[in-house]
Amino acid sequence: MNKARAYKGVAYWVTLSSLLASCSAMPAFGPDASAITGVTAEGAVVDEDALPFHVVEITAATLPIVSEAHASFPVSFRTQGFRGSDEVVGVGDQLEIRIWEVAEDGLFASAGNRETVLNVRVSNSGNISVPYADTIAARGLTTAELRSELLARYQGQAVEPEIAVAITSTEARSATVLGNVRSPGRIAIPPRGIRLLDLLASTGGVSQAPWEVTVSVQRGATSASLLLSAIASGSTTNIVILPGDTVHVSHEPRRFAVYGGVSRPANIEIPVEDAHLAYLLAEVGGLNDRVAQTRSVFVFRPSADAGLATAYQLDFSRPDAILLASAFRLMPTDITYVASAEAADFNRFVSIMLSPLLGAARSVSSLGN
Repeated sequence: MNKARAYKGVAYWVTLSSLLASCSAMPAFGPDASAITGVTAEGAVVDEDALPFHVVEITAATLPIVSEAHASFPVSFRTQGFRGSDEVVGVGDQLEIRIWEVAEDGLFASAGNRETVLNVRVSNSGNISVPYADTIAARGLTTAELRSELLARYQGQAVEPEIAVAITSTEARSATVLGNVRSPGRIAIPPRGIRLLDLLASTGGVSQAPWEVTVSVQRGATSASLLLSAIASGSTTNIVILPGDTVHVSHEPRRFAVYGGVSRPANIEIPVEDAHLAYLLAEVGGLNDRVAQTRSVFVFRPSADAGLATAYQLDFSRPDAILLASAFRLMPTDITYVASAEAADFNRFVSIMLSPLLGAARSVSSLGN
């Protein structure tokens, strides 16, 4: 009996020693609050390789303002208006030529019908063929210049004619739409131009949430991108698209990372435009009562200009904590971390240590018996 007890004791200490020796290799849960806030404390020693950041306690006065109101297209894009009525004719254009005569027995007119409509297409060589006017080199002429040319050709043939020329469709003036639209491809632009949203609508539009869709416009050597939600909410951002422009639509779902003392650490999508901290924590099951340090919920936010990052700290023991979390708007680059409590670290350590010890004890007991 004494030998069995002695054997059990030796086994306990051997197992405990081996576990303690390997403790340094156990993965850490993450930094506690003092490790984070201590980085910016006065006189704190910081690893020279550590990324710099400062800590800001979240209060009603320090809630950060997240705004995309200043995002816009370049001035050259925003100041481009619709084209004038005198359009330049190009290859592939479809023209509508209307001819009125004062007499019913004119060159084109007949009894009861003094108006004649001619639909012609500009050939690859840039010419059009019109009855009684022979071949006209139309490419490069404005609609007003082509009208004058037709009046000159019909002088002495038609009875006091009036002529109007309009471009009804064009192949030369088209834009290319690529990416996450229902019908990507080359889109003919109406003669007077087309707004960006109208162009996207002509492709069938997009099916994703507008705050997750980025629209990029390439015009010559200049390119710019903007969220579809920003384009839809501002008159100056719904720009006029020009011939040769390329529009690329991309879906970029926003994901928000949350780690540490929560029920389900994850990297999740939030299907609302104004994602806030309270929503994120609810999506992962809230704070884990057994491990979370409720006074130390951190939101790490990188600097937009690669400067000093910010760690926003929320004390969930505050009476207004839920209101502050609901007002704290997240950015897609944010990382939320809930620090672990020291007691939780100890309890977790005990749990890790005791499980194999109890298993070893049971084995020793069975051997002793």
